[in-house]
Order: sequence, then structure tokens, then C-alpha cells
Amino acid sequence: MTQAVIITGAAGGIGTALCQRMRNDGYIAIGIDQEAATEADVALRIDLRAFERLIDAGSKLAKEYELKAVIHNAAVQPPGGAGRISLREWTDALRVNVLAVDALVSATRVNLAVNDGSVVAISSVHARATTGGLTAYTTTKSALEGWVRSAALDLGPTVRVNAVAPGAIDTAKLREGFARWGATAEKRKAILRERTALGRIGEPGEVAGAVAFLIGDDARFVTGTVLVVDGGATARLGSE
Repeated sequence: MTQAVIITGAAGGIGTALCQRMRNDGYIAIGIDQEAATEADVALRIDLRAFERLIDAGSKLAKEYELKAVIHNAAVQPPGGAGRISLREWTDALRVNVLAVDALVSATRVNLAVNDGSVVAISSVHARATTGGLTAYTTTKSALEGWVRSAALDLGPTVRVNAVAPGAIDTAKLREGFARWGATAEKRKAILRERTALGRIGEPGEVAGAVAFLIGDDARFVTGTVLVVDGGATARLGSE
């Protein structure tokens, strides 16, 4: 039987690349998103805040497929600095960015263990170095990496758990962010490229490639770690 991979946030830029890469690698790509995941073999439209529905879907998938991996890519990024984020925004960020992956794992971990499976969470460089006005996003991505370390101990030795932390990746969301700067957008892009060791913005497929490595046999002795895919941006000392 062909093994399957569950991908949350499958309709976005990185999610689309993940679906494409998993299909190219011979897996059945099962996409979960509020929007239509057009590159998934099986697309489920689920609000990740709806835990009962998410767990129910995970349980059904675990009965129908041999699961190789759960890839938690979905995230929300409410704007606002410390003390300026509503309780609802905080709750939504925690539920989608962190708790949803635990809910899915609760429903699929037995299946994953049988299939030498793994869990990969898409974190962010913001978990370790950030900017103002992204307090909820930064906090939840840091919490997600904490979950990865703990879950690696809890689910080992039968299930591996890792994370990928992308830097600036050329997605619609990133382009929308730059568009808000208006006439200075291109200048800001140039600064970003200049401050990245590889001199460019990353591609969604490069994040998908890192995930493919982590769920594959070449990473069978890798668990509880975070693979940074940022072109060397966080290697630079911010004060210089």
C-alpha cells in the first residue's frame, strides 16, 4: 500500500510545495486547510481550531491509510505587540500554531509508529530572533519548538519528531507583507537579500526539500531537532 502524509496548511505557498514534493516522492498527499488544497491528492477543509473534528479526521485517516508523516505547516500570525493582542487572537494562535499538531498526533501516533513514521512541524526563525509587533506568532513558534523537543522524547523510539524553521520564503503571504510598504518595498527586499548569506529569498520547494529529508530514511537518527532553512540570515549578528 502507498504510504500517506498529512499536511496542514496545505493551500498556502509552502503547503502547496509540500503537497507537490510528497506526491513526487511517491506518497499520497492529504491536505488539511480551511481553503481548497488543490495540489493534495485528498483535500479536507477543516478549521484547525475545531479540535474534535480534527481528531475525528485524524482517526479516520489512520484507519484508511498507512501514515508516514504528519507535517504541521498551518499557522496564523495576528499582528500586535505585547499587551495589544486580544485574548481571542492569543487563543487562536495557540490552537492553530501549537495545539493542532498535538491533536493530530493523538489520533495518528499508533499508525505512525507502525510505519516508522515521523512528525515535522514548520516553525520559523522568529522562534529565536524576531521583530516587534509579532508577539503571538513569535511566542507560539517558540512553544512549537518546545513541543518538538518534548514530543521527540515522548514518542521515541518509534516516531521521530523534528521541526524546520524557514526564514524569508517567497510566498504570497511574504509578498503581501512587502506590498504594505508601498514605494519602499523594493528597497526593503534588497536589504533583506543583502543581510542573507546566500543573497536571496528562499523558495517554498526548498522548505519542502528539508521536510522530505527529515521524514526520509537518511534522517533515521535525527529527532528532537530544528533544521533552519534561512539562507544564513540568523548567522548574522544583529548589532552589526
